[in-house]
Amino acid sequence: MSAQPAEQQVEDTSIDAEITSLIEDLLEEHEGFERAAFRGLARSYLVLLSESSRLALDADRSCSRGFLRGLFSEGARPEREQEP
Repeated sequence: MSAQPAEQQVEDTSIDAEITSLIEDLLEEHEGFERAAFRGLARSYLVLLSESSRLALDADRSCSRGFLRGLFSEGARPEREQEP
């Protein structure tokens, strides 16, 4: 006997199925016009890129340089000599 009833379908959760679903939704949103769908996708991508750069700059400004000095700076602290 199988573990699932015959009428129950298993949902495909692979990345390819998710991408295909997103493409279908995008085309449906733009009423089947591929150029409009690509334009909308490109616009969203550019907004995402600008937002990620802004968030990276905000993260840099939100850290205390005095606190971080020496923690992440290469060569800020002398290397400890290992004892034999």
